Amino acid sequence: MSIGYDQTSKNCVTNSREDLRQWEATQPMTALLLDAHLKSSLAAIRSLGRRGIPVIAGSFRRTAMGLHSRYVRESFLYPSPLENRRGFIEAINRCSCRFGKTVLLVFSDATLLPLARDENLLAGQAAYVLPPSRDCFEIAFDKASTLKLAQKIGVEIPVTYFCASESDVAHILPELTYPVVIKPRRSVSWRGDTGTHRTTSFVFSAEQLKTKCASVLSKSGEFPLIQKYILGEEAGVEYLCDKGTVLAACAHRRIRSLSPEGGPSVVKQTVPLSYQGLGERAERLVAALRWSGPIMVEFKIDRASGVPMLMETNGRFWGSLPLAIAAGVDFPYLLYRLARGEHVTPNLQYQEGVVTRHLMADFKNLLWVLFKNDPLRPIAYPTRMRAIRDFIFAPKGCKPDVRDLRDMRPALAEIIDTVTRVTARKAREFWAARVRR
Repeated sequence: MSIGYDQTSKNCVTNSREDLRQWEATQPMTALLLDAHLKSSLAAIRSLGRRGIPVIAGSFRRTAMGLHSRYVRESFLYPSPLENRRGFIEAINRCSCRFGKTVLLVFSDATLLPLARDENLLAGQAAYVLPPSRDCFEIAFDKASTLKLAQKIGVEIPVTYFCASESDVAHILPELTYPVVIKPRRSVSWRGDTGTHRTTSFVFSAEQLKTKCASVLSKSGEFPLIQKYILGEEAGVEYLCDKGTVLAACAHRRIRSLSPEGGPSVVKQTVPLSYQGLGERAERLVAALRWSGPIMVEFKIDRASGVPMLMETNGRFWGSLPLAIAAGVDFPYLLYRLARGEHVTPNLQYQEGVVTRHLMADFKNLLWVLFKNDPLRPIAYPTRMRAIRDFIFAPKGCKPDVRDLRDMRPALAEIIDTVTRVTARKAREFWAARVRR
């Protein structure tokens, strides 16, 4: 193809339309990244930006750390999808139309689910990789359906009660030993345009169980799962897939989570896919889902039996994404290529033994261990002295999730964002207490 410039108009001209199409195919599409307040989004911003790919980043918070990365060409704000779902979809649609054909990358259920269910958006300017079956997509985001599929294909799960009514709960009460895990079927649910983020909780008596189940039912319209509490190591397997075929992989174990009860990982280490049989079980599940796109399969390795128990799947990028990139698996770039229609050759190699740490979240873990009044403390918590020692002396060779000497503004923005949100929350609590008086 020859490209020249008309000396009069200064416009680029090509010898043929076919040449123009070939030339356009070689040009990087703009990457539209949401959830810029999350460290996983920041990791993807840096990954794509360093490859010269134009990055547009968005969040519903002005202080979101990813918006301040040097690799962001342009940033924008959108309404919170949990406060205004329709407004959020419209904002992303406008942004996508403005920048033309874009590759969309999302990092939370709250942003992915409204967009994935809006056929007009993903059939238009925004390119995203989704499973070929809508049913499989919904299974991955419904914990009850995920666990039932796992049972069907022989992947172990914790003892789980799929109750549908209060009478079902009353029937299982004699079988339960406490604490018991109460797990909403979906991490995020909407009523109209307003959504709620739901998390796992623990109950220690039959009365607490009944009250919590009734609360979840009234807020979400669905009965929660009731599970046996398992002590053990948390671990995860991350994949990029194409119709159930694994294109890239990484596995990790958690050294510490945000809370001793669980939650996002804050210090984690890559392990082989063969670790405790994680990879074989996870691959069986994504094959059954015929999954396309990124997915994390989360396990807890039962301390009593040594068997990995499936906890849930996250059919999107996961919080420990910086670890996978540090281990040599550039999931964001591979997804970008897949969304563009490029061929991605399967490669399951990565560096084992890599450790990364989210310092701000690890500090929150320390505060949790030091000051939280939690009935699970005798079961799940380390001693306070051990928590202090582990925080001060990070694992050898530990790499930061957020801090990067080549891109320091996001680390500073994270501090400002945290202080701003904590101050706002304390102010709300103060005025709420004054009103109650």
